[in-house]
Amino acid sequence: MLAIVVPMAIEATGIRRGLRRIPAAAATLHVGGVGQARITAAVARLADAPQRPDAIILAGCCGALDPALNTGDIHLPPSFCIPAADETIAADAGLLAALINADGAGIAIAETASPSVTVAAIAQPDAKADLRRYGATVNMEDYWAARAAAAVGIPLIAVRAVLDTAGQSLPAGLDDTAGRPGRIAAGLARRPALLPELVQLRRQMMQTRRSLTQCVMAAVRAHQSATLAADTPVAETMIAAAPAGVEAAR
Repeated sequence: MLAIVVPMAIEATGIRRGLRRIPAAAATLHVGGVGQARITAAVARLADAPQRPDAIILAGCCGALDPALNTGDIHLPPSFCIPAADETIAADAGLLAALINADGAGIAIAETASPSVTVAAIAQPDAKADLRRYGATVNMEDYWAARAAAAVGIPLIAVRAVLDTAGQSLPAGLDDTAGRPGRIAAGLARRPALLPELVQLRRQMMQTRRSLTQCVMAAVRAHQSATLAADTPVAETMIAAAPAGVEAAR
């Protein structure tokens, strides 16, 4: 069984539709939440679940640290790190190779050689410039999910699609709420000057989500053809007891 974990519900939308088009895929979809505590707890719950997965794909948006990366580009990090720490955690080499070699998928992979960098808050351009020496993209979950998965012996890879480029600022205060209509509407009512930024961010999110979905579906097919029976049904769940503020997949 393959578990696909996304930090935000908005990242799950296309993947959910894609899974429904692969009726024989043995895959479950989970919204785990943003940041260290939530994603670590999500992996722990999967490890203790009655149907323990034999592999995890952590899929989501990221920010670019490499100026050559554009919105929608795919980063498949070979390893995960946090700033100023000696330890890096490797992605599962077999899963990663299967996805990279999925020829018929038509996926454009922009970066496979550099780590992803995990931080505690959204990185703006000045911070991205400082983080560039550690890796190609920045996120808030990869390292912690990989550490939790390694502790329980579940192979893990990350699929990251670039949302904001190296020189782009995200509107202050969005954090993990990007794309949530209620939170965005509230912020817009307070600061109407944000409208152009939010419209642009929505366009970028749609592009990023398309790339993310395409790559995750390629990973599902590669995993299915290599290890899973063709008649196992698709299941979709929301991880139990998600913290307040984490939207369930619908």
